[in-house]
Amino acid sequence: MAATATCETVISLALAQRSIGCSDITYISTRNDKSQRKIFLEEIGLSNKGLIQYVMSKPNDDDAPDIYLGAWLELFDLPIGEAAKIAGCGQSYISNIVANRKNNVNVLYLLKLSDHLGVTVNDFYRPLPNRSQLNALKGLSPKAQATLLARQQRKS
Repeated sequence: MAATATCETVISLALAQRSIGCSDITYISTRNDKSQRKIFLEEIGLSNKGLIQYVMSKPNDDDAPDIYLGAWLELFDLPIGEAAKIAGCGQSYISNIVANRKNNVNVLYLLKLSDHLGVTVNDFYRPLPNRSQLNALKGLSPKAQATLLARQQRKS
């Protein structure tokens, strides 16, 4: 013998459906008829024309900024194998960065290299001055170098 629970708030399915305006207890329309506008939200008509496509997972490869790590390594006479040991990654990883084949570069590797070279990570994303420009600066006194660099920074 099954036990049944009784409660003052328990009502039958048919009574519940009648109380919300459903006259037929076996069928509830999926369309919004005049009698159901008070019960259900109205349908929103959508057309299949011009569906919007969102590409969120993969950024475009053209949007990746250029990195000039190879020029920095060349300036400091640091071979790719030694740079890989300093960064704590494989030599192929550094080679791909140098060749701009690696779009999503791990910043931790760049941070280790920038600490070793005494520059910032942001410097890797800026092109180096050419050798003739560097040689011209080397011929000046340290005070003149600092003055020229400070003046250049104020202009930009």
